[in-house]
Amino acid sequence: MENDEVVIDLRVLMWEILRKWHIILVVCVIFAIASGMFGMHRKRAQSVEVQPEDLYEQLKPAEIVKVNNLVSIQKRIDEKTEYEKNSIYMSLNAYDVDVARTDFILGKSPDNKYIRQMYMAYIFEGGLYNDIIKEYTDDISLENLSELVRIMLSDRKVNVNEDSEENYYKGDDLNRVISVKILGRDKEQCEELQSLLVKNVKQYEKEVQKKYNNHSIEEVASSVYKAVDTDISTAKSTYDSQMYSLYNEYQSLYNALSDTQISLFDELLNEDEESVEEKAEIATQPASGGISLKYVIVGILAGGFLSVVVIVLTTMFNGKIFVQRQITDRGLARVFGTFGKNKNNIASIVLGDVGTDKTSQLDIIVAKVNVYCKKNEVNELFIIDNCITETGKSRMKNVIDTIQRSGINCKKVTLSEGDSKYTELCDKNNIVVIEELGKGTLKALEYMFMQLKDLESKVCGVICVQ
Repeated sequence: MENDEVVIDLRVLMWEILRKWHIILVVCVIFAIASGMFGMHRKRAQSVEVQPEDLYEQLKPAEIVKVNNLVSIQKRIDEKTEYEKNSIYMSLNAYDVDVARTDFILGKSPDNKYIRQMYMAYIFEGGLYNDIIKEYTDDISLENLSELVRIMLSDRKVNVNEDSEENYYKGDDLNRVISVKILGRDKEQCEELQSLLVKNVKQYEKEVQKKYNNHSIEEVASSVYKAVDTDISTAKSTYDSQMYSLYNEYQSLYNALSDTQISLFDELLNEDEESVEEKAEIATQPASGGISLKYVIVGILAGGFLSVVVIVLTTMFNGKIFVQRQITDRGLARVFGTFGKNKNNIASIVLGDVGTDKTSQLDIIVAKVNVYCKKNEVNELFIIDNCITETGKSRMKNVIDTIQRSGINCKKVTLSEGDSKYTELCDKNNIVVIEELGKGTLKALEYMFMQLKDLESKVCGVICVQ
């Protein structure tokens, strides 16, 4: 049978490797020569490296503008990516966020309109945030802290009684209240930020009293509670839209560049990344035209390793990679699509036609899942992770995260070992299997679906990654 497993004794495998020593030797020699030539070429390229000034002379002003625009877009993408990576605010769940509220109430005084300005300047000009950061347990930037500790402002004066203007200038109205909302990744973070907020505002009160000695302030702090914050979801949607727009603009500009423009683009980016000292060090190194022993050794090791891998693969594998169309043709399950791209050229050479289907974009796969869930009134999916390699697990995580962001709750199920590993799915339906394509995929899925069917569990379909 095509999918039967092949068991090979290790001694047989080692003998097969030794028996083909001449092939290994030839491959090592070829790789050593190729690696040595590459080292020589690289040294020559470094010695005659094209400077940005030379590239500028080859381009027209309009072409240079396009390159500069692309560099600007790349920097904006990098900045936004770095921000999203470090932002606690962007990692919060908008529909289940920990919140605390603290109100500071100024004592009744005709000078409150000036006193309030002192507090607002202390808060908005960074004094408060700097004081909090000094005592905060985690390492956090001013930008990220200002997202978690927010001053709630009103665009208009809201007064206690109808004599609004008179009471406002007396300081006898609700404008005496300074409201602060605190967000956190958990209850402990909210409580710590709230404690530091109250502590530092009360300390600043002493500064205010030096000028207005009749001034007093009272704080009213709530306990931490769960809430929905639509501002978070709005911020995430705006971020996604901006990144999508930037990527599209980047791709459009990049595809229109000539080879000379792309070279200038790469040089400008490298200039930003390299320090002046590093560039000076490279400039002082003499260029040698001889073959580097380091590259020769690397070539020998790489050639030996690659040839051994090829021999092992040809010995152990006789089948081919199964893909989504075979799963569909066998009527095993609905296939929502394949995510990723098989770049293993070695597998193509050794195994022949690996039969990979054209891959789908992740958003198309998620759209298919969404349509299926809406049609069948499914709000929650149980994900069976059948991926083995790190690449497969990484792409599986991307799939789950994207489905989660689309509004469908995903619960990952890690199957235990042994004959009873499927019994934990007895009471679960709406199962999606994320399967990594490889030899034995079809056989493994057949067995899995047979077990799940016997347990009366409903399988929605399969998402393949490769």
